[in-house]
Amino acid sequence: MVGSFDPEAISTSPSCNKTGVMAADTQVSDTLKKFAVKVTTASVKERKQIYGDLKQCLQGKELPEPAVKGLCKLFCLTPHRYRDAASRRELLSVIGLLAESQPDVLVAGLLQGLLNCGVISKNGEPSKSSGSAAFIGLSWTCLLIPKVFSAPEKREGPIWKKMVEVQSLLVAEVVGGAKTTAKKSSLKSLYHLWGEKPGLVEHYIRTLLTLEQSPTVLPLLGVCLDFCATQKDKATIEKHKSALLDLYVKLVLMTKTKPQQYVLDKSGSLLRHVTHSEFKELLLPALQKTMLRSPENAMQTVSCLLSAVTLDLSQYAMDIGKAIASQLKANNAQLMEEAVKAMQNLAQQCSDATAVQDIVTHLFKILGGSEGKLTVVAQKMSVLSGISSCSHHAASGTSSQTLSSAVTVMFIPYLQQEVHEGTLVHAVSVLSQWSSRLTVEVPSALLDWFKKAFTLKTSTSAVRHAYLQTMLGAFKGDTLAQSSDLSPLLLQAVEKAVAQSSQHALLAEGVAASVLLSRLALLEMQAEAKFSSFWSLILDEKKPLFTTEKFLSQSSEETLLTVLQLCERLFLDHAHRLNTSKSQMFHHATVAVLLSRSWRVRKRAQQTVRKLLSSLGGSSLAHGILGELRVVINKHKVLPQDVLVSESGEPTELGRSYIPPRVLLDALCVVCSAASQWGDPNEAENMAMETLIVSHHPSIVSARPSLWPGLLSSMKIKAEELIEKNLEAILPQLLQVNADSQAVKNAVGSLSVLSPNKLLPRVMSHVVEGLAQPSLLNVTREEYAIMLTPEGELYDNSIIQSAQKENTKKVNMKRENKAYSYKEQIIELELQEEMKKKKGIKDEVQLTSKQKEMIQVQLEKESAVRKKLKGMDAELQSVVGLLEATLRAGPPQITRELPAVLQVLMPLLQSPLAAPRIQQVFLDIGVSLMPNHFHHLAVLVGHVTLRLLKPECDLDQAWDEEDLDTAAQRTVLLLYDHTVPQRDGKAAAPLAAPAFSFCFPLLNAMLRESSGSTEETEAMMTRALQVINVHAQLRAATDSDDLTIDENGPELLPRVNMLLLLTRVISTATPRLQVLASQCLTALCASAGGGDGCTVAEQPEIDVLLNALLSPCFSVRDAALRGLLEMEFALPTDSTESSGMSLLRRLWVAKFDIEEEGQALAEKLWESLGLELVPELCPLLIGDITHHEEAIRSAAAEALSSAVSQYRDQSAAVLGQLTELYHQKLYRPPPILDALGRVISESPPDQWEARCGIALTLNKLSQYLDESQDNVSSLLPVFEEFLKDAPQDASYDSVRQSVVILMGSLAKHLDKNDPKVKPIVAKLITALSTPSQQVQESVASCLPPLVPAIKDDTAGIVQNLLQLLLESDKYAERKGAAYGLAGLVKGLGILALKQQEIMTTLTDAIQDKKNFRRREGALFAFEMLCNMLGKLFEPYVVHVLPHLLLCFGDGNQYVREAADDCAKAVMRNLSAHGVKLVLPSLLVALEEESWRTKAGSVELLGAMAYCAPKQLSSCLPSIVPKLTEVLTDSHVKVQKAGQQALRQIGSVIRNPEILAITPILLDALTDPSRKTQTCLQTLLDTKFVHFIDAPSLALIMPIVQRAFQDRSTDTRKMAAQIIGNMYSLTDQKDLSPYLPSVIPGLKASLLDPVPEVCLVNTNMITVLILTGVSHV
Repeated sequence: MVGSFDPEAISTSPSCNKTGVMAADTQVSDTLKKFAVKVTTASVKERKQIYGDLKQCLQGKELPEPAVKGLCKLFCLTPHRYRDAASRRELLSVIGLLAESQPDVLVAGLLQGLLNCGVISKNGEPSKSSGSAAFIGLSWTCLLIPKVFSAPEKREGPIWKKMVEVQSLLVAEVVGGAKTTAKKSSLKSLYHLWGEKPGLVEHYIRTLLTLEQSPTVLPLLGVCLDFCATQKDKATIEKHKSALLDLYVKLVLMTKTKPQQYVLDKSGSLLRHVTHSEFKELLLPALQKTMLRSPENAMQTVSCLLSAVTLDLSQYAMDIGKAIASQLKANNAQLMEEAVKAMQNLAQQCSDATAVQDIVTHLFKILGGSEGKLTVVAQKMSVLSGISSCSHHAASGTSSQTLSSAVTVMFIPYLQQEVHEGTLVHAVSVLSQWSSRLTVEVPSALLDWFKKAFTLKTSTSAVRHAYLQTMLGAFKGDTLAQSSDLSPLLLQAVEKAVAQSSQHALLAEGVAASVLLSRLALLEMQAEAKFSSFWSLILDEKKPLFTTEKFLSQSSEETLLTVLQLCERLFLDHAHRLNTSKSQMFHHATVAVLLSRSWRVRKRAQQTVRKLLSSLGGSSLAHGILGELRVVINKHKVLPQDVLVSESGEPTELGRSYIPPRVLLDALCVVCSAASQWGDPNEAENMAMETLIVSHHPSIVSARPSLWPGLLSSMKIKAEELIEKNLEAILPQLLQVNADSQAVKNAVGSLSVLSPNKLLPRVMSHVVEGLAQPSLLNVTREEYAIMLTPEGELYDNSIIQSAQKENTKKVNMKRENKAYSYKEQIIELELQEEMKKKKGIKDEVQLTSKQKEMIQVQLEKESAVRKKLKGMDAELQSVVGLLEATLRAGPPQITRELPAVLQVLMPLLQSPLAAPRIQQVFLDIGVSLMPNHFHHLAVLVGHVTLRLLKPECDLDQAWDEEDLDTAAQRTVLLLYDHTVPQRDGKAAAPLAAPAFSFCFPLLNAMLRESSGSTEETEAMMTRALQVINVHAQLRAATDSDDLTIDENGPELLPRVNMLLLLTRVISTATPRLQVLASQCLTALCASAGGGDGCTVAEQPEIDVLLNALLSPCFSVRDAALRGLLEMEFALPTDSTESSGMSLLRRLWVAKFDIEEEGQALAEKLWESLGLELVPELCPLLIGDITHHEEAIRSAAAEALSSAVSQYRDQSAAVLGQLTELYHQKLYRPPPILDALGRVISESPPDQWEARCGIALTLNKLSQYLDESQDNVSSLLPVFEEFLKDAPQDASYDSVRQSVVILMGSLAKHLDKNDPKVKPIVAKLITALSTPSQQVQESVASCLPPLVPAIKDDTAGIVQNLLQLLLESDKYAERKGAAYGLAGLVKGLGILALKQQEIMTTLTDAIQDKKNFRRREGALFAFEMLCNMLGKLFEPYVVHVLPHLLLCFGDGNQYVREAADDCAKAVMRNLSAHGVKLVLPSLLVALEEESWRTKAGSVELLGAMAYCAPKQLSSCLPSIVPKLTEVLTDSHVKVQKAGQQALRQIGSVIRNPEILAITPILLDALTDPSRKTQTCLQTLLDTKFVHFIDAPSLALIMPIVQRAFQDRSTDTRKMAAQIIGNMYSLTDQKDLSPYLPSVIPGLKASLLDPVPEVCLVNTNMITVLILTGVSHV
């Protein structure tokens, strides 16, 4: 059909022949083509778009006729396809537009399309599908009528006729097939249409009457008449009634085929207006005629006619009744059913009792055989049903009583003669219909017959039961007293039921009899004794009669209703006879009836129970019934449909006894329905509490998930208030360990939503407490395996295995001989074992009594482990179940609680017991915490985290297919992209704190496993740290309520773990990552510093930072101090508390850090907090003195020394403690040996670090000790004695050397003429040969003060040392000689260099080309002289320098290394004047031709990096530009030397931010054309925190200078911004040498055409002027 539409018709139409219109026509054509293709698309979005385009096309244009017709065909494709209201509205608006511009073409096309598109069913039988499509079509026509046929003259002619015809067909489809809502909507549209245009409805009726006569016009005619009736327009109805009745008679009443039901239903709209005369003259003859001619087609029509007319049909009753009665005995079952219904409809319209009696009499005659003997049972039953139908007559008052009496007596003769049981039962039930209408008196004949009937042989149990049911209907109210004569009979029925309680039929009789007796008992109050036996029988709880499960499950609907009546009577009238257990029986029975499979029974039971509960004492009854109902619900399980229904569609055996959840739900609702009427709020609350768990049973939840709040609402109770009030009573029900039932979990979830602020936190704290059990973490894999092993089975079967080995051990083994080799016998035994295994034969292992005893012990041991673990597992499952239930319910506030859960959950992944249980809940937490649009990311993060953490359980294998590293990096990249704002403006925003707490374990695992040693891992770690950094800057809304936690603030961040991670990264990662981690840590601490939108740090966070102050890495200590400065507000300062004292101790030690910057930060924090030293701190510092890290020991020694200086009274106690501690640490226990002398465990490692710290401290404390000359004289003999007696083996060498050095130190205090000095000096000179730098340094420092005592011998000693220095083969001796020589020169004075010809000798030696040792020795001497003499040696440096330059290029590696060390020493000790002396000659050397000289000069310039900071800042501005020039030198070695020199300058940078990006700076200096832009961007991104030192500036400023000369605007702008960023953190003296080369660039940029660049440069120049820079 789509193909039949040709949009090209537009371009060929006559209206499109002008050139100017061609382009527009092409557009219209394209739009229509697109519409034709897309009109049936399933996408609502696409539909909206094509209709929008089409509407735009139609605005102010007329389409050619073929195009409109084509569109109409396309429109008609949609009614079956468009299910959404939006698409239908779009189409309606297009039809509206077309109706305004081209109405005639549209109407013609649309009507034709509707007729041909399958909206109207061909066979005249509407379906749901055609009905809903016709509803759409009808809405189109209703839109067209006011737009096209508004004028009366338009409502003539064929098009109007066609419109009405199509509408009549559409209405027929809607009325016959559409849903009720569609029917109502259609009627509303038509009513609205007719209401707006008076007279339009008459036009419709007239037009419909002129159409071809068909039953399909009747529904629309019916709608027209209904409209007229609502408008009270009787005139129009009367005007056309005659024609309409003729049409009805012809098309419906006299039709030869059976009319459709919807036609009959809508005909009622006409028939209700029929008068007696019209009925009598027109309808009655036709009715009689059609009943004679074709009763099977006419019966349903007649039935509908009789129910539709609003006339009393008593006068026609006999005529119609006879016609219907003759069909009651037809051979067609359906016809008989229709006749029964028709008879009922006739009776309902008859108010004359005589007329009804005549019909009944006629029917009894037929039953008696007046129209032929009735032999078929079905015919008899049909006639009896006809008599039953007559009981629905409209007669009332005494005439009704008289009629009922007469008819009931008519039954007696028939009942006497009928012998067929089924017919008899049916006849008695019909009698029951009539007798129940007896209100005044039961005829005596009937009363007598009741007595007699029970004695007849034909009265089987079923018949008797039917009679009893009839009696129940007959004897009530005024007639009840008449039944007292029947009480013996009734008692007999009950007694018979008791006697034969297994007979179901007798029990059914007994129930009915009991109901009547319970009524009578109330009437005859005086005859209590008469009924005592009855009460004792039916209320015997030990032998229940009518309340057994068996009886109730097998009972018919009628019996169940009778049981219900009995329960009703007992609860209402005889409640005083029921104790608790007796009541329980009947509560159980009531519940059984409430849960019956029959809807009719359930409905009656619900009405009865509601009535009972509303009466007095209803609350106790409600509790009783609820108790029984709860038992049923708790046993119930929801079963799938395929289990309940067989393939044939019949219910299975299970299905027949199955109670659908909906039935349980209804019963529960009924039990709670009256709670609001009891008047006592406490009773209602008790009911609410009782239903709490049961209403959350899975079976109830499957029918209605949120029942409990609904029940509370019906009880007029507010859920949140109830929970809050009864919280302490509710929680035990929810949190008990054994309450692992799904109902409890559902209840937890539901209540968490209802009470998120009170109950949810309590549940979550219980969950956290349960998950935090330390015992869960202590479970081993072996214990878990034991738990999984069944009870009575051994997990550790090593005993059995050893027994098996012993059994197979060479049973009947023969001694080795030629015939029986030992090896062959073993192989044969093994083969036999294998064969037995294959055949499944198990050998009984013979165990000794000792082995049996061992097995029993092991079994008991394993059983105890299993019991313990199963208990733990049960508790864990309970807690996890609660958590899962809460997650499923998903209260919004749960996100606040989950970070704490995650904190305790993560460690459990390493527990074999817990990991399998919590794996899924961890993933669920992620989905719950992450925003909905990040669902995929939540799942990914969860699974990758689990893989990284390697939990003690199996993971989903599907996730293992991707390489873990790849998956982890991909996940970090995704997190980075989604949360870290990018330069390209991509939308990215940080997660809320709870969501981040879920992602953090992944970042933690990634950052802990790597140090960023490769570029790839560094980039990944950088991204991970940036994600952390973004979230460390979360801030809460400052206007939020203080009581509620803002999830977008920092309070819920896992700050302790974040701090631990960051301190680790700072201590282990690359410099760049260290800087980033430090920034993260500072930002995180700021978030807990108590500022706006921040939280306040707690003690665990502060402890992490205080512990970080004990790190050997200064970067960690520095970051920790900066962090503490940020959270100053939260720090505990009270030294009387342990936390305050801990802070005081750590900060006091930090004040003496080995790094000056650390000292300054600690001092700043100390002053800011206003801390004061307390004497109690002194003993505590001893703990830090023995720390395993040297940096801490050094600082602690200084700290203790300083503390003792302020509290001198503590010195004695501290010294005592130190001495005692030294002896403790000196002792090293020997290794533990067994009886044979073998080592069981090694001795613990020597605690030398602690002793080292103590020694260091004693050294510092020595200034506070008393010193005297006596001490010297007393100590010397001790040392001399030791040297004389000490063993001469190698292990004592170090001790002897130490003693010598001590003697040297003591000799300083002796008189220079003391004879002991010379031997000591000799020993010191000898000690110089010791291969230990520490010893040699110590000796060199001892020698200068001793020189005056040996002045006469110095020349010889100097010559000996020079000899050793230049000639010795041993490295240690030459190095020692250099130390000694420097020490002697320092003692003798600078002149000794000349006097002793030391410099001449050394200068000759350094020029000795043949012997490298001489050159190396000379360099050693120069290095040591520089170090010992410092600035005094400066004049000689200029002379040494040329030789030093040559040595850098020496052919010998050792000489080059010595030259390198010498250069560092030279530069380290240069003064400002020295730099001026040295630098020119080095810079001149760069111009030399010789590459060796150049390289040497470059290396020396590199060594200037080791100058003192002051000198460094003066020389670097000249050095670095020269070094960058060298990088382009023609000789590769000179280039490499230049790069190495720059690296050396980079290595002494102290600013961590610059240190981190040093490689990037060096790249930019080496390759400026390609790397400058990247370097500038990196500098711009760097957040400067630390002071920027001279080496940093030396590397940065050449790059910035070059940037100012760049053409690119961006580059110049970045350069100005970088200077602005650094300016405030730089020493002006360091920066001033660079400003002359930068300022021209800044000034030139003021004239830049880009305003932004001008602004940045203007700001920078303003700052320079304000700070007094003269160059500007």
